[in-house]
Amino acid sequence: MNQQKNADKTKKIVIDVILGLLFALLLGYAFTGGQFHEVAGIVFAAIAVIHNIVNIRWYQALKKGTYNRKRMLTTAINIVLAVDVAAILVTGILNSRYLFHTGIRISGIERIHTVLALIGLVLIVSHVLVHAFSRTKKKHRILPVVLILLVSVLAVLLDAWLLPYLKRHFKTVEIERETVISGESVDSDGRKIVTVYFTRVGNTDFDDDVDAVSGASLLLDEHEELMGNSQVIGQMIQDAVGGDMISINTKKKYPSAYSDTVSMASEEMNLQELPELMDMPEDIDAYDTVFLVYPLWWNTIPKPVEAFLNSYDFSGKTVIPIVTHGGGGAGTSVEDIKAVCGGAVVENPLEVYCDDIPYCRERVTEWLEEML
Repeated sequence: MNQQKNADKTKKIVIDVILGLLFALLLGYAFTGGQFHEVAGIVFAAIAVIHNIVNIRWYQALKKGTYNRKRMLTTAINIVLAVDVAAILVTGILNSRYLFHTGIRISGIERIHTVLALIGLVLIVSHVLVHAFSRTKKKHRILPVVLILLVSVLAVLLDAWLLPYLKRHFKTVEIERETVISGESVDSDGRKIVTVYFTRVGNTDFDDDVDAVSGASLLLDEHEELMGNSQVIGQMIQDAVGGDMISINTKKKYPSAYSDTVSMASEEMNLQELPELMDMPEDIDAYDTVFLVYPLWWNTIPKPVEAFLNSYDFSGKTVIPIVTHGGGGAGTSVEDIKAVCGGAVVENPLEVYCDDIPYCRERVTEWLEEML
């Protein structure tokens, strides 16, 4: 009997350790890659089901006995954790780029998935510490509480600072232009189209070694040449509907370091300064439809984009925004474009999460078919 109990206990511990290691790997998706992340997520979900089957007696005992504070806390944590893991799985499937193609697009789903995962981290640690708490001497029982608080703070820092920093400064995103940009054509119905984009590439004096750590708004093609996120989206649109392309170029260049660019953009916002543009067309009278591709900076359009909009007459033209972002969606950018631009601005912009850009050509096609 004791041997069987010990064997069951060992099996549960092994399953718990595997779940913990898998969850840690899932949190490191910035480095393990999207394909591994999705496969590991499905494996995690399967082992989580096994974990619940192995612990079926806990569910059977829910209606039995009395509930003291410890049991109420344990039960609450377990139930919330189970719901959270289920929600992580559902949002992961909706956000899938490799294993599933649901066709469902929800604004901010990537951010929701990340927040649920960080909540799961806190709950898993709490789940482990509550069990450890029951085996801790009374004078040391404050330690698990302190650990839970520390892990909660760590999760917030991980989401708000560490992961974005690591992704921007240590993750190289390599693409093949033909594979990423080329796709199905979309009938433009005789429209005279121009695609206008603003990106850091062409507007930044990059250090010589920047291609080794491409970062948030940069991609590295097969020729080891830098491409901007907005540039890639712009080329996808041109490939699908044809027309001309305009790159918004500033006379004063932005700094190579991403953090310095963020600071410079913040200063431009605070001072309400519009940078001087260069190599811009004399007018855009020949076009009736303008696809405007830009990154979300400080929850709105970058000042160079505002400078472009101020430079031309958009009367009688349709302006269609496409925004790349790191979790903020379109922010207030559409409203701000309307305030500057005299043309008809489409209120249903295409919002593309930065990590999804190398995989979004099909989505761009579907969106264009709705727009045109």
